[in-house]
Order: sequence, then structure tokens, then C-alpha cells
Amino acid sequence: MRKVWIVIVIIILTGGISLCVIRWNAWFGNPPEPLWTGDIIDYNFHTFGDDSVPGFDYTGLEWADIKQPDTLELLVFGDVHNSLQHAQWEAVAQRHPAADCYMQIGDFVERGYEYYNQMLYHELIGTPFDSMPIINVPGNHEYRKGLIRTLPDYWTTTFRHPLNGPINFEGTTYFVDLEDVRVIAINTNGLQFLHDFTRVNTWLKSVIADADDRFVVVIMHHPVFSSGMGRQNINIMLNFMRPLKKADIVFAGHDHTYARHLPYVNLNSAEKFYLHKLSPRFTRVGSGMQLYDDVRIYGDTLHLQTRLIDTGELYDDVVIIRDAEGKQIIDNAPSIPEHIEIPERYQNKSNWKTKTFAKRLVKRLHPVQKPSSIE
Repeated sequence: MRKVWIVIVIIILTGGISLCVIRWNAWFGNPPEPLWTGDIIDYNFHTFGDDSVPGFDYTGLEWADIKQPDTLELLVFGDVHNSLQHAQWEAVAQRHPAADCYMQIGDFVERGYEYYNQMLYHELIGTPFDSMPIINVPGNHEYRKGLIRTLPDYWTTTFRHPLNGPINFEGTTYFVDLEDVRVIAINTNGLQFLHDFTRVNTWLKSVIADADDRFVVVIMHHPVFSSGMGRQNINIMLNFMRPLKKADIVFAGHDHTYARHLPYVNLNSAEKFYLHKLSPRFTRVGSGMQLYDDVRIYGDTLHLQTRLIDTGELYDDVVIIRDAEGKQIIDNAPSIPEHIEIPERYQNKSNWKTKTFAKRLVKRLHPVQKPSSIE
């Protein structure tokens, strides 16, 4: 019996050492040399934690859009991972010259080191995005991994968001009141203990209830309902599924796929693609594409359009209208074909993921038509 325990201990130690070697770069490793050496880069993102924000004026209750008071236009980006080049940022900005603000839902950079932030500055500087205010949250790639995940201090100094979030989440979980919309940002990667979930969940219910007649738009890195095969985060789903039912749109990333099942919209902007879950719950899906969302809010109407980053081609189109009878949703996308690819890393593989994907894809492409009546 003693020999058996010795063998078990050896296996555990060997496995732990191997894991540390394999994951060394992701957990503790240093990135390549900085893009610039010897100089301090003086670059700050404009956020709504500042005293003044380009294109907006603070009324004491909310940030008023002074560029185009009748329409608020927000551009939303999913995971980026440093994969968008200067020309791509420029092209998106040229398509939307009246954009007021942009939102990013985590994994803006590939790793939580200064080198990758320097890359990000290099990609954005000289485009309209370097002066456009941003609302964003950290993703798992912004954090440094270990027994306890840690967010580098320079994230909160670079993105000076409002400090109106729950305890220990100030500046990473927060809300911003714009005209006709309350944007709520949730740092899902910071949820590491039970009391974290309790704190954020209680705060979330309160700020949604206090939004009055504004649209409620939420950004969070981990989705409530995953659109990636085998990537469902049960804790996120159980804790946020009920309170977020009262939101109008919930943007999330992490799964590197596209899926819409309002209020949930899962978005990917990176050159990284995962196997799509193709769950029947999703009204519209997509994979193998780099996308962004254009959200326009005017009065009681919110218009959401999803477009390809490189070409601007329309992929999804939804209108939400609030009136005395409640909420009306108009889906303008049924005539736009769905684009579904199997990522290169999963091609020529045969496992439960690829087999499930193949079965669901057949059902998606060839749905069974139910009879309209029984004779």
C-alpha cells in the first residue's frame, strides 16, 4: 500500500511540474523586448471617470452628448488580443465619423504585460480612437495567472473608470449614465470567491433597478450563455442569468464566436476563432469572422448593427423599441445568410466537440419544418 501512495505522489508532482513548464509563459513568463526603450509613453485613454470627456458634458446627473445630441452612437468591440492593425481601426472610424464612444469587452491585449499595452498604443495612436472615450472591462488575458489571479496596477491607472462599483471592484465594475442609456460594466474575471459573486450580484440588481427609464446596456467578458463548445461558465450563468433578464443588451466575449439571443450578444473582434456551440437557443450565430457592433440610441429606439471589421459588411440588424405597451424587437437579419466555419485547429479532428458541432450544423442548415396545422 505504501508503494502505491509513493507512486501517486510521484505522478502528482510530475504532473504539476510538467504543467508549470508548459504554462510558464502564460503564467509567469516575460514577453519580448518593449517596442520602445528609454522613453516613457505618455498615453491616456479618455474615460468617464475623468473630469472632462471629449464630446460630452457632465450635467451633474449624466454625461450629455454635445456632438450629436439627438443620437448617441456607441461602437462595441469583442476580444481584440492586439490583432487589429492601425489601418483596421482607421477604417472602422471612417465608417462612423459621428461615433461618440466605444466599448471593449475584455482581452484588449494578448497578455497583461506592458509590452502588449505598448503594442495597443501603437495600433490606436493616430486614429480617431485615440481621442474617443472608452468604456471597457478587463478580460482573463489582462490578468496575470497564478493561484490567485491579479490585475496589474497599470490597468486601473490607464483606464480611470468611475469608482461607483462594489467593494474591491472599484474602477473595474462600474456604471456610466449617458443620455437615454445606463452602461454597466462587470469585471467577471475578478470574481474568484463566493463573496465576490454575492457583492457584485447585489450591486448589479441595485444599479439596474435605479436606471429609471434608460436603456440598460451591460458589458462583461464571460458570457452568461456560452457560444463556445465546452466553455460554459456555470458560476457566471447561475449568478447573472436572472438579474440580467432586465437588461436590454448584454455584450460578452471570451468565446471567439458570434451569437445573439437577446438580451445576450456574444462578440469576437480578434483573429482567433473557437468551435461554435451552435445552441438552438441562439437566434443568430456566426463564426470565423472579426466583427464589431454599431449601437445607435435615439429616444425610445435602440438600433444594433453587427458588421465585419475589414469590409463593414452588415451581418446582423436588430431594433429595440420601448413604448407604453413594453418592448418591441424587430429582427431585420433573417434574409442575411449565416456564416459558420470550423476553425482550422479543429479540422481533421474527430472528438465529441467536432461530432457535436457537425450534428448541430446539419440541424442549423436544414431545420425540420413543423406543420402549420394538423389535419
